[in-house]
Amino acid sequence: MELLDIQHVAIRTKDVEATNHFYTELLGMKFADRPPMNFPGSWLQMGSTMIHVVGGDAARDADGKIPDGSAAVDHLALAARGFDAYKAKFEEEGVAWKENALVKAGLWQLFVQDPSGILVELNFNVADEPAGSTGVQNDNDGAVIRF
Repeated sequence: MELLDIQHVAIRTKDVEATNHFYTELLGMKFADRPPMNFPGSWLQMGSTMIHVVGGDAARDADGKIPDGSAAVDHLALAARGFDAYKAKFEEEGVAWKENALVKAGLWQLFVQDPSGILVELNFNVADEPAGSTGVQNDNDGAVIRF
C-alpha cells in the first residue's frame, strides 16, 4: 500500500474567471479537458497534478455561502522555476506577494493569495534557477508568512 501523488485539489470560488486568470496567466498552469458538468468551473493542469476550479451553486456551503480563504487547509505549496520572472509578473499584475529564503534548504519562496484568499507558496530550488537570478532580497530564513 502506498500513496503516489496528489491527483487534484478542488478550489471553490466566487469568481471562476479571476481564479482561472491567476492560475494560468500568473502561475502558468494550462487548461485541461473537463467533462460536461452542471456547474461552472475548469480543470487546470500542472505536471501530473490538477486544480479543479468549482463555481456557481456547487461552490456553496450548506448555508448558501461560498467560503473565502483556505479554512482548515493552511496553504498550497507548488514547486516552481523562474523566481525573478514570477516576482516581475506579480508586480506587473498588481498582485501582493511576500518572499522568504530557507538558506540551509537551498530554497527561495514566493507567497501570494489567489482570488479566493488561498495562500499559494511557490518553492524555487536555488541551484536550479537561471544564472544571474537575484532571488530573495530579505532573508527571513523560515519565518511563517501571513498576509
